Amino acid sequence: MDSDKLKDFALYNFEKLIVLIVVAMSGFLVWVGYGKEDIRKTRDPENLTTRANQVRNEVDNDHTEQVLDGRRPEFDIAEAQSKFLNAIPASMYTPELWEPSKVAANKVRRQDPELGKPEGIRVQGVIASMAFRSKDGLYALSELEPADPVEVVEQKPRSRRSRRRNNGMADMYGMEDQGGMDMGYEMEMMMEMGGGPSGIGAGAAASGPIRKLSPDKNLGTKAEATRSLGSGEEQPPVPGIGLFIAGSAAIPHADLIKSYQEALSYSAGYNPRTRDLPRYLAYQVQRADVTNMSVDALTEEDWILRDTNEKTIVNAANYWSGFAPEVIPRDYWIPGVTMWVPPVLLDPYTDIATHPLIPLKTQRELMQEEMDREAQKAKNSGPVDMSKFQVDIAGGATHNMAGGYGGMDDMGYGMDMGMDMGMGDDMGYGGYGGGSRGMEGQPAEENPVDYKLLRFYDFAYLRGAKRDPNIPRPGKTYVYRVRFGVNDPNFPQKPELQPKGKTLAPDAYQRVVSLAAAAEQNQKREFTRWSDWSDISEPVSLPAKFDRSYVGPVKSEKSKYLRLGTRMIVAEGESPTADVVASSFDIRLGTFVPTTMKATEGTVLSKKVESADVVDPITLEVKKTGEAIIESATTIVDIEGGVPLPVAGKENEDLTSPGMILMIDSNGKLQVRDSVEEQRIYRIKSFAEERGL
Repeated sequence: MDSDKLKDFALYNFEKLIVLIVVAMSGFLVWVGYGKEDIRKTRDPENLTTRANQVRNEVDNDHTEQVLDGRRPEFDIAEAQSKFLNAIPASMYTPELWEPSKVAANKVRRQDPELGKPEGIRVQGVIASMAFRSKDGLYALSELEPADPVEVVEQKPRSRRSRRRNNGMADMYGMEDQGGMDMGYEMEMMMEMGGGPSGIGAGAAASGPIRKLSPDKNLGTKAEATRSLGSGEEQPPVPGIGLFIAGSAAIPHADLIKSYQEALSYSAGYNPRTRDLPRYLAYQVQRADVTNMSVDALTEEDWILRDTNEKTIVNAANYWSGFAPEVIPRDYWIPGVTMWVPPVLLDPYTDIATHPLIPLKTQRELMQEEMDREAQKAKNSGPVDMSKFQVDIAGGATHNMAGGYGGMDDMGYGMDMGMDMGMGDDMGYGGYGGGSRGMEGQPAEENPVDYKLLRFYDFAYLRGAKRDPNIPRPGKTYVYRVRFGVNDPNFPQKPELQPKGKTLAPDAYQRVVSLAAAAEQNQKREFTRWSDWSDISEPVSLPAKFDRSYVGPVKSEKSKYLRLGTRMIVAEGESPTADVVASSFDIRLGTFVPTTMKATEGTVLSKKVESADVVDPITLEVKKTGEAIIESATTIVDIEGGVPLPVAGKENEDLTSPGMILMIDSNGKLQVRDSVEEQRIYRIKSFAEERGL
């Protein structure tokens, strides 16, 4: 058969050949399948259903005896009584004697203390109404008409017992324009970030008295006028968009005190009053863009400097109109490092002001609580071991050997910003003194707190500020790292405190010699010693949508609790509904524009309203807008709760189970919201008291 015939054969029989191959493969697969184990032997749906029901029934059974078996305490009264007969050790009342021989035997040269890096860096995107300085105090929201009186909802009468119970539940849940800022920049910001609720116009004239938010319902900063540092002129506050990344970290203060003690306290000339104690001077924050790259691929060239203590102080002095009240106890402040909280208006700000490693109670309060727990245990186990506690009876918490405590007030927390930007040795500490004989081997601070707080900010917008090409932008993803600087104890800011070279260890001596040579050449002392950079933060972005919501009561009509065996189940008649306050930020007005709405499963919290009541963040007066659109991508996924409680009875049908709402927010994150936790803020935002609810 020649080549032409082979080609013709292949051409005319190609489809048959493909069919033959498919048939062969199918037969092979069928043959292989017959050799496989029958999955129904181990994965039979009926067997799986039976096993699941058995497990569910077993969960409902009472397992108390099995759990308590082997865990019941055995109390030996004789042993407990014998503990009361133990003599009190005299060492509790004997002061520790100073041993010169021991100190002399441990004399060492001065080392460089090890600086631990900041821990637990946290970052979050923030959108809020914020108070800014101005020259004339004029802003768009102040020009709106007062809001109309609200319609009071008529409530059905309740029994006296019902009122008492409801009140108990309520008690339980407690529930200028500055130079350099052109208008094009502000318009650019509005175009880039979105204008918030659209279509807002002036409302019609209102009748009746002017409504005003009660001061105790202002969960943010009270806006007050400030004065220009340069001219001394009054600068009235105006609301504006606060759009920034807020961050915090914990400085391991107790470890640093111990490091200073180990490196310096046994050396000649040890002076914890004026030099040999941690004096925090500064911090630096760097940011990297990881929108289109992984964190592991970052190099040093990818990091840019975004915040320092000097930058935040300048921003606060020139643009912020005051500060939010501090929520962290003084024990954990560092002058110049624990920066102020921006003047957030109307809304809570504790999320950006606190840190998980920083207690919300003073050191003394925590000690007292520990002593109370020990005293409670003593009733059954014996006397309290007082040697474990160091309490400053004079009323302080922790204190350093310089005799000062250091705090925001010491660095001008009232914001007398004419302070020296050098952040020198005198900030927040006692005056200089002579030598510290008898302090060898002792720490520079008694009973130090574990951590001190470091706060920082990366602003996308500051009213009146010059254009910054490196501001964080919506849609971008960033990571941050931070470090702090201290006054170098071996090369301090003040030359007269320089330790003698013969007291320095070789490594420290070589470093100090090079710093001294550079200072002589540059006529500037590099006295700040920096810690290592912290670990890289979790990725963070500015809010994708400028919206916010608060969940209120949940109602489940025609639903009730039924008992099924040992379990209580809910028999739903209709899908539950929830009252929600949805709001979006209006850049022109400088605040959130809210509206109330009924939400069910699948509801998107966007709504067009003819008019909305808006609280003026400066005067707290309630104003009304024209037609507005509340824009949000938040979607309700599921609603539970709102079912009348069985213990309430028919006369108290308004006592219902707490509402739980599952939603996907505008950033695509799944959230579970609790109507009880948000009860107070929901009632404020929805003007519930005015409406008689």
